[in-house]
Amino acid sequence: AVVASAVLILAPLALPGLRERAAPPRRLWLGTAGDFAAIGVAFMFVEIAFIQKFILFLGHPLYAIAVVLFAFLLSAGLGSRCSERLRFPAPARVVAVAWPVLAIAAIALAYTLLLPRLLPPLAAWPDAARIALAVALIFPLGFAMGMPFPLGMARLAAAAEALVPWAWGLNACASVVSAVLATLLAIHLGFSAVLLLAVLLYALAVVCAAQT
Repeated sequence: AVVASAVLILAPLALPGLRERAAPPRRLWLGTAGDFAAIGVAFMFVEIAFIQKFILFLGHPLYAIAVVLFAFLLSAGLGSRCSERLRFPAPARVVAVAWPVLAIAAIALAYTLLLPRLLPPLAAWPDAARIALAVALIFPLGFAMGMPFPLGMARLAAAAEALVPWAWGLNACASVVSAVLATLLAIHLGFSAVLLLAVLLYALAVVCAAQT
């Protein structure tokens, strides 16, 4: 996965035309790489963790994958769309990324504690009711998770437009690799640990965003 994503996603960005256009300060490069790679890994870590958490509740792995992906993609898309309404002056643009990350951390940590107690007693509900509950639980978290990327992209486009293709590429590459990495880590650490790592990665994204 690492080799394929590097060859198919990052290698084309190193072509001479793009490389010569993207020549910002080193600090901006590193901040951009850390910000968008961390967002890509964290998003996939949360998705994989929630698929696992809802397998028993929904009764089948395929149901869990379909429902969780649908809920995250729909809610994140709406969150991304609503982020366009947020307008911050240049000195405060990091705040625009920080507050959705705080919401993500609060919701994810609350779910880590509450879902193991909430879901088992409701497992006897009809399929439609369990699916609706799963979507409702995921929606606020996914909505907040849809905001850091477009807010960061808007900030980057204003600061160094030449880095925008690299931000897309690094985020995509990190997403591909992290889908496999999340499973490997979960085998050794557990899915709750993967969810906590995702929260830390979102916090790292805010720190990196401050460098841009």
